[in-house]
Amino acid sequence: MRSLIPFLAAPLVSSELHRDDLKRAKTMKPRSGYTGAGSVASANVQLNKHLYAMDGVAFKPCEEFSVDELRNLLEVLLPMTSDELKEIYPQVDGRRAVYETLDEMRQHWSEVPKDDVRVRDGHCHEAVMWFVHHLEKDAQQAAKHQVIIPKLPVADHTVDDREEHDGPGKFYDAKVTCQACHKGGYDNPFPTDLGRPEAGSLDIKRRCYTNYKDLYNITCGPCDGIAGPYWGDDTDKYFDPPTCIEVGLPHEIDDVVPFAMPEMFATTIVGGSDRWGRTTNPLLPDLAPFTPKQNHMYGQISGSWYMRAPADEDLWLSRHDTFYGHIAWNGTWDVNQSGFFNLTQMHAQSRQQMAADDPGDMVSLNRSNTWPTNSADPPGVADPFCVCIPDPVGVPDITMTRKDGLANLDYLGRLKLAPIEYLGRTVVMDHYANWFFHVFMEVNETAPNFKRSPIRLASAYAGTAVYENWKFEDPEIVHPGIFSADIPHTASDPSAQAFGKYCLNPTGRETCKLVKTITDEEGPPTWPPTSTGHGPMCVDHPGCNLMTPDDGICCADGARNECCELTAPQSPAVSFV
Repeated sequence: MRSLIPFLAAPLVSSELHRDDLKRAKTMKPRSGYTGAGSVASANVQLNKHLYAMDGVAFKPCEEFSVDELRNLLEVLLPMTSDELKEIYPQVDGRRAVYETLDEMRQHWSEVPKDDVRVRDGHCHEAVMWFVHHLEKDAQQAAKHQVIIPKLPVADHTVDDREEHDGPGKFYDAKVTCQACHKGGYDNPFPTDLGRPEAGSLDIKRRCYTNYKDLYNITCGPCDGIAGPYWGDDTDKYFDPPTCIEVGLPHEIDDVVPFAMPEMFATTIVGGSDRWGRTTNPLLPDLAPFTPKQNHMYGQISGSWYMRAPADEDLWLSRHDTFYGHIAWNGTWDVNQSGFFNLTQMHAQSRQQMAADDPGDMVSLNRSNTWPTNSADPPGVADPFCVCIPDPVGVPDITMTRKDGLANLDYLGRLKLAPIEYLGRTVVMDHYANWFFHVFMEVNETAPNFKRSPIRLASAYAGTAVYENWKFEDPEIVHPGIFSADIPHTASDPSAQAFGKYCLNPTGRETCKLVKTITDEEGPPTWPPTSTGHGPMCVDHPGCNLMTPDDGICCADGARNECCELTAPQSPAVSFV
């Protein structure tokens, strides 16, 4: 098989990666159907189904290969791997590249015996991972006619505590790193954490996730994970938390203010801090398709938030109008502190999309120093820069009828911020969290939003904000057209329309190809998107009142099914920790 190396490797250098290659490489969380039930063996069963579905690729069971055959295959595949693809994976990613040269790889092989089945199975894992994640589409097409790829093995050789002298076992462990995401059990796209935060440190004030109880035996307290003003990733240098005073632990509070969030509202973002490349771990790739510099841009924010997400409607909409001032580039203040970004982000997600783990679309409008910030100018002059991409996270399920994230908040206790940021007054709050997301409910019966909405939301690297002036009604009534306002009406130059007529479509997403709010020669408006309903025959169906996720398809042949009858909504299942 070694004689195939020059034949296969030479023609496989392409000028740019396929869009599918980039999308797969930048996807941190495996899609639904690509994960197991919590073990490597269960993940292998699922993934083997997808391997067999690859067109024209020859497979045979791992157990039918010899170690020498697998090593010959790896010697063929290594020169075919894409440096550009491998550079996307950071060192904490299970898909990262391990070898730079054939000699380096052969040296590693010499350190383990050939007759240990774990060595063979480790080679099978590595061959599959390279073929799927390190070879560009063109390279896969060229290779599939010349090589046979192993299926993932049946056996799972992982152990909780590997003995120090177990060389073959450690070799195997190093080859199944990609399975950390695929085996299931992770509820987030970032399985690798920053590490244990020390008690009483600035780190734990900025970052205390609810899964730390399992990871580090840390139970977040009332003043942990509160976040606050930040302007860089380095917590010790670029983070200034508010003064937090612990009022009581969960078991000490009798009059807990329950978490609440309205289905429809408009509210003012009084102030906050935000990082453009939102993440739970700044050492890992960001979800937004911006440059590394842009993804590490911090701004001190203010603005407005609008939400329309009734439980009985199919399409949910959200809009943030956020002014970013005092710009910092990962801790370094911009030389022009009068500079700003005025960013609008509009989110749309249907029930079907949510069920399929499709986050829907996000349309972003940017008005910065180089873009006018008012609409008084002639048409076209005031148009903001418009971009449509797959939404990094989707629309939050504030009604807790489709996803259970907000229905499973941990109650961390009661605290006092003296003062709370941006409002200049002391506020007592009940503190809730789920994973990285922290919610604060004001403990003041005279507050206009008492028991109706939070006063503060916080996360370590995905934004922190304080809110007031809540309007508990449909934003479309108070601000007609708010979920489509400001999207450009002026088409781009014809030579550039392949990238988007009114809004740029940098990822090539089908639903982002033509985002428009006007009727033109290509038809009626496309934003906000038309509801997909609950089935192919129900495009215009208004939705099912309080339908829970397990009720199934609501419509068939345009008619309501029995599952559309009213059912009781979920109540938040708060745990007291």
